[in-house]
Amino acid sequence: MKIYLVVFLLALACKRAEPVVLTPDSAGTASVDTSSGKASSPDTPVSRDCGITGQAILTDEGIGELRIGRPADDVKLVCDVVSDGQQQGSEGSMERVIVLRIAGDLVPATIVNDKVWRVALTTPRILTTDSLGVDSPLPKIAAMRGAQFHPGEDGIYAFVADHCALSFRFSLPLRPPQGGQWTAASIAREHADAAVDRVLLTGCRK
Repeated sequence: MKIYLVVFLLALACKRAEPVVLTPDSAGTASVDTSSGKASSPDTPVSRDCGITGQAILTDEGIGELRIGRPADDVKLVCDVVSDGQQQGSEGSMERVIVLRIAGDLVPATIVNDKVWRVALTTPRILTTDSLGVDSPLPKIAAMRGAQFHPGEDGIYAFVADHCALSFRFSLPLRPPQGGQWTAASIAREHADAAVDRVLLTGCRK
């Protein structure tokens, strides 16, 4: 009997312990992204960089995920919106404007029918791929293909063929000295030292 008892005890001592498997519920702190192998917390905030990872580029569609015609609620999901409210527009009426932080700069976007209708830029750090934007000299704009200059409510606006959605504002007299209309050559000659002080993005004109 004693021999059987000793054999039984030795068998228990030699038996290897079963490995313990932790389930996601038992871990309770993080999950693992199998594509990257990195742990991520369920509380990790969603990135709101507007889809911009490097230099912010101004295009005829928009800036990153801020695009003309996109629903405002969609923009709020992917961009850092610092305010959303009513502001007085250029014609005195009230407009809904959301202000976004893009690449460190504040960018206002006018919302009409819950969609992005217009984006205004006053920062020189967001440019087109051919380096047009705020602070661009007037002669550079005038030398571009199809350049036209027209008076607006608060200055002269330039339009160029290569950027159908953009207008470039200059704080200049609304009419040329001798009346008539500004031509690209005459306005470049009269105001060679002028520079763009605001860019409006409203979608391509049809």
